[in-house]
Amino acid sequence: AYSTIQSVFEEADVIYFTGGNSFFLMDQLRKTGTDGLLKKELANGKLMIGESAGAIICAPSIQYIEQMDEKPEDYSQEDDAGIDLIDFYVLPHYLTAPFKKVTEKIMTEFSDLNLCPINNRQGIVIDGEDSKVICKD
Repeated sequence: AYSTIQSVFEEADVIYFTGGNSFFLMDQLRKTGTDGLLKKELANGKLMIGESAGAIICAPSIQYIEQMDEKPEDYSQEDDAGIDLIDFYVLPHYLTAPFKKVTEKIMTEFSDLNLCPINNRQGIVIDGEDSKVICKD
């Protein structure tokens, strides 16, 4: 499986992670070693797109999102570490149904984190050390 993922990553122009459960995604990435492969490909200039859970996992930790994404019963990690690609915490679906209340709650309860709330019409573009929020008109 590892060698298959490695060859797919090497051949791809873009690596795309869709939404879903952030804990499930992170668990699978760490179990398979894909987290390390991803870091290697990004260091070599590969482009990554992360949507919802695919953006959340880029943070140093994914613990802040547990109110929105329930941790699976078979979650095998001892911690809630993310891939640690960015120094902030993406909060997708901000103030949009059905996540309005939970995203407000996360913003309040995790005010000590560098949260970057974005709604479903926004995205974050990261180029090296620079990042900016963009919005679809």
